[in-house]
Amino acid sequence: MAQPARAPAPERNAETGLAFPDTIGPARKVGSIDYSQSNAAPELGYAWNYETQAITTTFYIYNFGIAKIPPGARSSVVLTQFQQAIADVETGAKAGRYEQLKPSQGPGDCTVGAMVFRCITFTAILPRDKRPVFTRLFVTGYRNYVLKIRQDWPQNAPAAAREVDVVIQAFASSAEP
Repeated sequence: MAQPARAPAPERNAETGLAFPDTIGPARKVGSIDYSQSNAAPELGYAWNYETQAITTTFYIYNFGIAKIPPGARSSVVLTQFQQAIADVETGAKAGRYEQLKPSQGPGDCTVGAMVFRCITFTAILPRDKRPVFTRLFVTGYRNYVLKIRQDWPQNAPAAAREVDVVIQAFASSAEP
């Protein structure tokens, strides 16, 4: 059976009103996917990928078929999705995406602009070149959807550490509470 073509996600997500333009802060959009068209899995929603030379950021919007998703970082739905997202990071590590994955900050709540996320940062080693990296996860409820953000950036790189924050702040400032 042929794989379906990857359908790009729209620049503006109609369900939440969130926009994913060509750039967010210093990061350039390098791709996106609409899982309902690409995988026939509308409950998986959408993903948008952004990069600078040093960092990667991926935004996900989905509902997993859940009818009611309260806003913010504290609902049982969001906490369950946060735990699932951590398990996904750990599964990725076991599959070879990272080595020596360890939590370094959190889990806790992170406030960015008017948005509050459940968040955690891990340290890890990239297997192919043994570079130490941070990988960060944010999850919140937003307009009846789950908004998840993943970021990777090199350790010992203050400019990259500033960039990840600038991208998140630029995104949050474009979102309406």
